[in-house]
Amino acid sequence: MNVCGCEKEALVIEAVRCGTWDDALRTHAARCPVCADAALAADLLRELSDLDNTQVTLPNGGLIWWKAQLKAKRAAAERATQPISIVEKVFCACSILSAIGLLLWQWSSISAWFALLLNGLHMNSYSLQHSLVEVWEKSSPIYILCASALLLVFSLVGYLVWTEQ
Repeated sequence: MNVCGCEKEALVIEAVRCGTWDDALRTHAARCPVCADAALAADLLRELSDLDNTQVTLPNGGLIWWKAQLKAKRAAAERATQPISIVEKVFCACSILSAIGLLLWQWSSISAWFALLLNGLHMNSYSLQHSLVEVWEKSSPIYILCASALLLVFSLVGYLVWTEQ
């Protein structure tokens, strides 16, 4: 691409930089496309230079170094705790799936257990106590162990979810 320069291009750039325009040079820059582009570019560069000189204040080097060290420590801590976070999420998912599977697998026994318990609630206090003892005796120790384990797991999952927020 061959672009011919103008003999007054340097004068236009100097006039923009110093702010010393005369009428003849301003008229020439308005008619000459090369000088018009040069004036536009020089004006933009002058504005950027003024902006850079007035608004840039650099912080203390020690502060920059301290912030970089702090950021590096936080990144290292995040990388170190990432496997723990993944294991927590897998544990929560497995616990919920296990609880759902146990409920589906033993639904008939669980519903019978709750039916006995609800029958005891509709009676007087002596019958309620007798019904609770009957429910306890009919319950397999594995059900009691599973219910306790589920209660423990759900409380742990609830704690983990609560501390994440």
